[in-house]
Amino acid sequence: MSNLRIESRDGIRVILMARGKANPLNTEFAEELHQATHEAQGDPSVRAVVLTSASKIFCGGFDLGELAKADQQTFGRFIRTVETLFFELFLLQKPLVAALTGHAVAGGVIIAGAADFRFAAEGSGRMGLPEATLGVHVPRYTLEAMRVSLGDRALTRMALGGDTVPFAEAKELGAIDRVVPEAKLLDEAVAWAAHLGMAPSEVYASIKHDLRSAAVERARDVLVDGRKAFVDSWFSPVGQKGIAATLAKMHK
Repeated sequence: MSNLRIESRDGIRVILMARGKANPLNTEFAEELHQATHEAQGDPSVRAVVLTSASKIFCGGFDLGELAKADQQTFGRFIRTVETLFFELFLLQKPLVAALTGHAVAGGVIIAGAADFRFAAEGSGRMGLPEATLGVHVPRYTLEAMRVSLGDRALTRMALGGDTVPFAEAKELGAIDRVVPEAKLLDEAVAWAAHLGMAPSEVYASIKHDLRSAAVERARDVLVDGRKAFVDSWFSPVGQKGIAATLAKMHK
């Protein structure tokens, strides 16, 4: 897994994303994340999982440089891969803590929003769903699922606001559980994961299923139509214009 670093800390599996500076999501990277999560799920020695970044950006979202050039078939494969990853994370039968080292934007929020809890580093980190400013839909299934994990108030602010909010504000909105000094982020996330992992695994998994199963059903009900709406908006003139403008800013 060239884009990941895997560590073990007394039964806690730490998955560090390490794809460049911003961990941009493409098909290969999403598949690697899915494989690493699936392996953690199947390993009886793993009591809990911490998902974090090896850089000071948690995840900057989709790899626009690559995906802006993709045709609809290639882009459709990417979206299905991200869907598989999201549900694997959201339904993981073990505790999952996301440790946000820095910005979590667009697809980065989708990944972080699948976790049970989110810890974030103090500093300049921000999170948000800027799709509205790009002229692109937020994938509908993620909105249904993240009503549970992030909450309606935070989700409404980020999805409709179209900008990013500082981690401190995201905590006030309920999207982040704890903001801690950067140097202590991973240790505190691992400690909380270890605490969660003290519960019998089948009990934790059952309670988590009860908390999230209704949201998953709603998400799956809108999956196909939502995927079409998202892909159509991505390839629409408005969406393509917004993506091109974002790429131009990135290159500057």
